[in-house]
Amino acid sequence: MEATSNSGYEFDRIKAPWLQLAIIILGVFMAILDTSVVNVAIPTMKTELSASTAQIQWVLTGYMLVLGVLIPISGWLTDKFGPKRLFLFALFMFTLGSALSGAAWNLDSIIFFRVIQAIGGGFMMPVSMAMVYRIFPPNRRGMVMGILGIAMMAAPAFGPALSGYLVEYSSWRWIFYINVPIGIAGFFLGLAFMHEFSHGTKGKLDVLGFSLSTVGFFLLLYGFNEVPNHGWGSMIVVLCLTIGILSLIALVFVELNVENPVINLAVLKSYMFSMSLVITSIVGIALFSGIFLLPLYLQNVMGFSALKTGLFMTPAALVSAVFMPISGRLMDKIGARPLGIVGLAAVTLATFGFSGLTTVSTQSTIQWLYIARSFGMALTMMPVMTAGMNTVPVQLVSQASAMSNTVRQVSSSLGIAVLTSYMTKQDKIHLYNMASRVTNTSAAGGMLTQMQQMFQAHGMSLLAAKQAAIAMMDGLLQNQAFVGGLNDTFFVSTLLLVVSFVLIFFFGSRKEREIRLGNLEKKKSQLPSSREGNAPLLLE
Repeated sequence: MEATSNSGYEFDRIKAPWLQLAIIILGVFMAILDTSVVNVAIPTMKTELSASTAQIQWVLTGYMLVLGVLIPISGWLTDKFGPKRLFLFALFMFTLGSALSGAAWNLDSIIFFRVIQAIGGGFMMPVSMAMVYRIFPPNRRGMVMGILGIAMMAAPAFGPALSGYLVEYSSWRWIFYINVPIGIAGFFLGLAFMHEFSHGTKGKLDVLGFSLSTVGFFLLLYGFNEVPNHGWGSMIVVLCLTIGILSLIALVFVELNVENPVINLAVLKSYMFSMSLVITSIVGIALFSGIFLLPLYLQNVMGFSALKTGLFMTPAALVSAVFMPISGRLMDKIGARPLGIVGLAAVTLATFGFSGLTTVSTQSTIQWLYIARSFGMALTMMPVMTAGMNTVPVQLVSQASAMSNTVRQVSSSLGIAVLTSYMTKQDKIHLYNMASRVTNTSAAGGMLTQMQQMFQAHGMSLLAAKQAAIAMMDGLLQNQAFVGGLNDTFFVSTLLLVVSFVLIFFFGSRKEREIRLGNLEKKKSQLPSSREGNAPLLLE
């Protein structure tokens, strides 16, 4: 116990570490839930606020851009002001923004209030993860991160069902108001019971690094966000991505040469941490196809309502909730690599199964494939993230948490941009190819003639019957083209997952095993006080 106490972790110094975890989970669940419930309510909000499609998208875009600016600097702010203060500030701002968003009276007001909400949401996840890593030593983190993972996986899964219910039977405003009592409870619990973590002043703010980070991540994320609307070759996309990438390159040079960097790149010296970023980023990009595109298939092709879509995805969320803590407990015992191999195999095979969808696929087939994906995710993501963080020195966990969340935010935006663009392109190609085969002598042409005759038999004129048949055929072709584009996108996702499956075999190190099993501190204590000869350091 003493070794643990002296190691910089707070577990043995806190009277109620599990109460701390409960407060953290409350904040994390609320913040992640909000990112999924708003999407479903956008069409209703668009109508009630008299906004165009392009205008209402700023309710989502503004929130996302603020997150992209704040998450990278959250590590420095955590070290500067302390995790407790930043967590309470995040809870307060998120709750205030939620209350104001629910009371918004026009488009401009809700966009502004969403920015306030994002100031809290941007800090919530990185500071929460930093506290977890500060409280719990590596040999306990697997199960703890599995429990935290329930909130991270369940919130976006249950969010659409909750949002669909509120929008359908009450008002879109309640998707924001529902956060208020949770936020107030979490704030006062944190104020009364949350541990005061030690933190050191890191000197003056690295103004140049902060400026480059803000400009770089803002323009990069904005550029990715505009790809589905304007395409990769548009001037605004090219300009934003070019300036954003150049700013981030300059940021790297600046941060490597300042005494107190706002983003500490030293965390990337850890092989396990860097590998975890690569693996989770690739998986995150690939999983966009399931999280965002599958609901479109269920609603556009199978005719599900938003509420039914959310309920349909609930069993998969329950599977994640069950297996997250189990995978965490197993990770403490056998490590992340065996779990990642099994989990990524399940995710990859299920994603490949989705690449064979049709317009008449059965609900049970889709359900089981989605459950398999969720099972694989529960075995993979949190163990890989935790194993990577385990090798980061305790004094750098705030910076590492910020880096991890930043990479996840950027990769998610990249996945949305790349896969949406690819799916749209493939959709058009499939539609063109199928439409070109509708001729007088083809089977599709014969079907069109039969439709026309059917409408005529029901009393329509020749012209009206022809127009109705063409409209029906167009709808069928569009559905088939959409599914074709969706299948192509799932196949690309499968290829990305194959890459991550190969990488998981190289995800392991002696240092990580020793830390996870609690042996590193013991071995260090057995070393002579001074190094003799060229004996290797166990920390290397």
